[in-house]
Amino acid sequence: MNTIPQPTVKRLCTIYQFLVELEREGMTSISSAELGEKVGIGSHNVRKDISFLGGVGNCGSGYEIAKLKEKIAAHLGLKEKKLTCIVGLGRIGSALLQHAQHFPGEYQIVAGFDSNINKVETIKTNISVFPAYQITEVVKKMRINLGIIAVPEAAAQEAAARLIEGGIKGIVNFSATHIKTSCKDIFIRNIDITSELRILSALIKINIDNQQ
Repeated sequence: MNTIPQPTVKRLCTIYQFLVELEREGMTSISSAELGEKVGIGSHNVRKDISFLGGVGNCGSGYEIAKLKEKIAAHLGLKEKKLTCIVGLGRIGSALLQHAQHFPGEYQIVAGFDSNINKVETIKTNISVFPAYQITEVVKKMRINLGIIAVPEAAAQEAAARLIEGGIKGIVNFSATHIKTSCKDIFIRNIDITSELRILSALIKINIDNQQ
């Protein structure tokens, strides 16, 4: 299989989520134009992205939702069970931990970590929690695949290093710093909420200016 470009992977994941929602609503088919409208790209680009999956085919009214969804899941590993942990049990981390049952079925949160021993001992959760110094050991022992970092900025890079040392292959970083790694087989998604708010503010301002 040819390597799928990262922008295409991102769009296919977005398309997959739409397909899950549409299937839940009882829809059975959708056109490339309708998918493009939902993702925010042209129908030609939708077809080009889907072409990386090999033969998908379509019915007279568009793609079969169930078939396309399963094809995306198979190529991108979206159905494989992935054990996940959370580092940092402050407001964001605790909220994620308490709502772990709402994560999609293929992602199972199995551990939480925090540097505050008192918090580790008193937090109310059905998920196992550990002090931060045990990250590497626990990740190795439990064979955890993915990590979510929700620690203060100063502690983020060290948390990532411990996760990577334990064998983590993917990290979602909610801290206010940009985490880096020299390992080519480790993937990090830095989610900067402030930057996202700035982008929204800019888009609103531009839209208002264009209407004047």
